[in-house]
Amino acid sequence: MPQRIYKLRALGRQVGVGVAGTHYATLEAFAKDNSAVPYCIPNELICAELARFLRLPMPPTAVVADGTNPPWFASLSFDLNGNTLPPVDPARCVKELPDLSTGLLLFDIWVGNCDRHVSNFQVDFGTKPPHMDIFDHSHALCGYVAGQGEARMTALMDRLGISVDPADPTKSGTHRHCLVDVLHTDDHFSSWIDRIKRTPDYFIESVVSEAEPYGLTGQETSAGIRFLMHRRDTLVELIEANQAEFKSIQNWRLKL
Repeated sequence: MPQRIYKLRALGRQVGVGVAGTHYATLEAFAKDNSAVPYCIPNELICAELARFLRLPMPPTAVVADGTNPPWFASLSFDLNGNTLPPVDPARCVKELPDLSTGLLLFDIWVGNCDRHVSNFQVDFGTKPPHMDIFDHSHALCGYVAGQGEARMTALMDRLGISVDPADPTKSGTHRHCLVDVLHTDDHFSSWIDRIKRTPDYFIESVVSEAEPYGLTGQETSAGIRFLMHRRDTLVELIEANQAEFKSIQNWRLKL
């Protein structure tokens, strides 16, 4: 994954003597709170840490606050020129970025992200090779309905979790992951499954526990740790049980 450049809004005065020319800097970021989605901040924090651990193209993120209002989840802006790219063409994405497309799909399965559509990730096909950026995981893990986080993760423990019934966050529906029906090969499954399986227990425990103050109960924190560890350890079996959902993969080469 090549190093991404993020948007500098303003460069301020120099900090002081003996700091190697360090300046105060104002960066551009996108921020959201828990007002629209009750679990937004913890879902985003956990998924961002896991995605970057896997070396998926996720912007650096942080919790930010002004000292007065509740905190926000923020991710750095990669839109240097203010030119928002159009919605992703999933078929072209899979064709030109088969490895990253596979990684994104398997990551979303791991975290139970039911809301990957053509406008919450981005691919710049004007670069060589094309550059992907991923963002928006507010509907993963605990989901989007207050008080239903543990129930959702329990219900989805052994299911793909990448489609949703808007009327019931614990059920699958017709809103499907935008890549699952167009990915036509399992060539890159093994390497991404291996990355996910190598995610240490301590790392999962830390990132979930550290997100608890931003909207999780103790029970939801424990449920999140169990959910991620179980799905990490049974990802091969989960795929095997749901091969029919990968509608464009006709010849499975991965030994499941």
